Amino acid sequence: MAGFLAIGHVARDEYPDGTWRLGGSALYAAAAAARLGCEVTLVTRVGPKELADVQRTCRELGIRLHALPSLTTTTFAFQWDDRGRRVLRLRARARGIAAADLPPGAGDAAATLFGSIAHELASDLFVSGGGVRVLAAQGQLRSWDADGTIRPSEWVDAEKHLGALTAAVLSEEDVGWRETTPVAWSKLTAVVLTLADRGARLYERGVPGAEVPAFKPAAAVDATGAGDAFASGLTVALAEGRALPDAMRFANAVASFCVEGQGTAALATHEDVERRLRD
Repeated sequence: MAGFLAIGHVARDEYPDGTWRLGGSALYAAAAAARLGCEVTLVTRVGPKELADVQRTCRELGIRLHALPSLTTTTFAFQWDDRGRRVLRLRARARGIAAADLPPGAGDAAATLFGSIAHELASDLFVSGGGVRVLAAQGQLRSWDADGTIRPSEWVDAEKHLGALTAAVLSEEDVGWRETTPVAWSKLTAVVLTLADRGARLYERGVPGAEVPAFKPAAAVDATGAGDAFASGLTVALAEGRALPDAMRFANAVASFCVEGQGTAALATHEDVERRLRD
């Protein structure tokens, strides 16, 4: 499939041991789609310190990069609490992305993945466009305290924009483990709620529907980016003409490879995914 467009901030993810690596829903989604054989364009903002790393990553994966200028890269500090739950703190945020920032021909993409991590997507991005359009809604469902600590919140403009989407992807963590958000959103578009290692559940017309089980990975190394890989796989599968439950199964298989390594190292080819679907 040609013409996969990923829009959203690249992130600098910082860890307690002093290390950091590139992250962000749009980057992971672009990487997953590229590994699946799509012609991918990534539209993002990135600061000067991380630009070379983003360029190298995109070059290695065959992703066409449309990097918008920024004084800084959106940066998160990662920590874990006593129960092993991830705690994020926003340390820096790049300017948002609007429709005027898109490259020529972006509206003609067969598939568009909106990968939000910090409310960076302007309203006019959702107004119109062809093809399959999927929102990885993580960043639209976040707020942050004065010290940057990330907390779940509502997307106040959701009703204005969901109708222009093919589907929205949420996680249990995004919605604070409450079902009210996917139920409400699904009255406007199809909603897929990811359930970590349990798979994913479809919501349509305000009602929970099919639940598609996850695939067991060969090894569980790092789950970071698995939800974004899922959203990318779902977008690709829908653009290939698969029905939603079948697209969710394909997306679960894509996500299962992601957790087998760190970063984008373990992402699967289309052939790998089809093989896992058959096994």
